[in-house]
Amino acid sequence: MSETSKNTAGADVNEIMFAYIAANKDLVKLQNSKEAVKALESRKQEISSLQFQDQAERAHAMYKEVLSWAEVNGWDGQITRVWWTARPGILDKAIGGGASLGNPTDVLLEFNGEDFLGISAKSTKSSGNIGFKNPGAKSIGNILGIDLHSYKEEVTEKWIKKFNLPSVAKKRKVYIKAPGNELIKQKIEKAGKDILKALRDRLYNHLLTMDEENIRQHIVKYWLDAHDNYPYYIKVTGRGNERKGYSASIVDPNESENYKALMSEEIEIVPVANTSVGIRAGGRRIMKMRFKFESQKLASGLKMSGDPW
Repeated sequence: MSETSKNTAGADVNEIMFAYIAANKDLVKLQNSKEAVKALESRKQEISSLQFQDQAERAHAMYKEVLSWAEVNGWDGQITRVWWTARPGILDKAIGGGASLGNPTDVLLEFNGEDFLGISAKSTKSSGNIGFKNPGAKSIGNILGIDLHSYKEEVTEKWIKKFNLPSVAKKRKVYIKAPGNELIKQKIEKAGKDILKALRDRLYNHLLTMDEENIRQHIVKYWLDAHDNYPYYIKVTGRGNERKGYSASIVDPNESENYKALMSEEIEIVPVANTSVGIRAGGRRIMKMRFKFESQKLASGLKMSGDPW
């Protein structure tokens, strides 16, 4: 199994365990429990028992942190219903319609039968910050009115013809990594890095032509998922392992210092390394938009990552 698949399985386990704990292990309170339990059993087979334990313990730490935050910020009382909302359409159905497009809620909590709070869940074994958004490069390009897709396809096609590589991405990935193809792999790695830099430059130059307010709204809406998002949500990150212990932290996108700076200060666009475009506001580092391949360069999809900076 690829590292990406393992990460997806671990994320699902973390979200479902959080929902299960929030429902006080009551499958009646967990509204879509049948779907959640089925997914949990499937995902459990895809990761090790230790990885499962880490995800469950991080979920416990996340739940405790959420309860503390909720009590201080107006979501008090009992949790009456819980939904695992990481699949399309569930969030909108749970709240009776009207969910904001792109709302990143993974688990929805209902307090006292009326007040909704969304949880955007992240889980990591490290203590540092982790990426918070992973959109497709093509979709971001479409939003901005710039082609961030066809160049990668054109270069890939040239290399396929040059080395007579398999046309199917999965087979091409196996071929590139096969013993005896080390020289080809080196050349492919270099070509992939060149693609990422070229796209970074294309995005950077395009952003320089945009009005500051349009950049601000783009970052807020498509990267930070802040401002006028319904239902209201918070980002909750679980961290740690059995050896180091478990902890969690919360970021409220609408109350963060980065969001406040972005909405009130002058914005600066900055190239970062070879693959990223950084956003500053009033000298404060807000985030960076990074180009990356999902796995093997020239044999997997092109993604972007919204990373802390």
